[in-house]
Amino acid sequence: MHQHHKESLENLKTYFGAREDVIALIFGGSVAKGCERPDSDLDAMVVITDSAYRLRVQNNTTTETIKGYCTYEDGYFDVKYMTKAYLEDAAYKGSEPTRNAFIKAQVLFTKDVDIPRIISKIPIFQKQEKEEKMLSFYSDFWLNYYYFLKVCPIDGYMKLHAVNEVIYSIYRMILQENEILFPSNRRLEEFVESISDQSAKLVCLGRKSAKSQEMEDIDQFVKYFLEITSYQIPTNIENVLSRYTTDFEQWWRNPRPNINEW
Repeated sequence: MHQHHKESLENLKTYFGAREDVIALIFGGSVAKGCERPDSDLDAMVVITDSAYRLRVQNNTTTETIKGYCTYEDGYFDVKYMTKAYLEDAAYKGSEPTRNAFIKAQVLFTKDVDIPRIISKIPIFQKQEKEEKMLSFYSDFWLNYYYFLKVCPIDGYMKLHAVNEVIYSIYRMILQENEILFPSNRRLEEFVESISDQSAKLVCLGRKSAKSQEMEDIDQFVKYFLEITSYQIPTNIENVLSRYTTDFEQWWRNPRPNINEW
């Protein structure tokens, strides 16, 4: 961590520490993870009282950008307000991006001794969901590759969407196989690429496919994935199609979120 980041965090601790509605201050993001740039912003998660949070929800101010306390040029704090109940929900049923956001998170101060314990349970890969998620992502891959791209005469937006879904679903399967939490779409390639030489080659082929949109490149990308994956490919296509229907047509009836945010 750069010295100006440390100095800025001390200023933020002083600012929030004086507020009665603040229960805890949690520091996360790229700087906490150790992959920051000198000009990186600082991510803060501020746990506040239930009444203070309800007021912020009413005023649509549950996030805030604070510029006045950073000691470096163009620096700012990206602040997200939350409650203790939110942290408990994140530990119990949080999405992968939510869990990933708490990797290496640091509690800068807390008035509630339970907060550090709860936070330690959030950034954990949920192994009990792995098999189900693999089937979901495979079904997304199967329909977009074997049906939309191979059978349907699609072009324009629909082709772009199908190619992107093929790449996305394969990357998500690679993360699942390696039990790595999905960070966000912005950092998806970076995470997959860093796993191994094989996954780095896969990302190279994926980028080529995304750029060209040509079936020859997409076929090479898919072929290489099928060569390196340890996933036991489903043979019952009805099961695959049924899962796609559940995930993309009837997801709103399920207690869990849409598969792309799961």
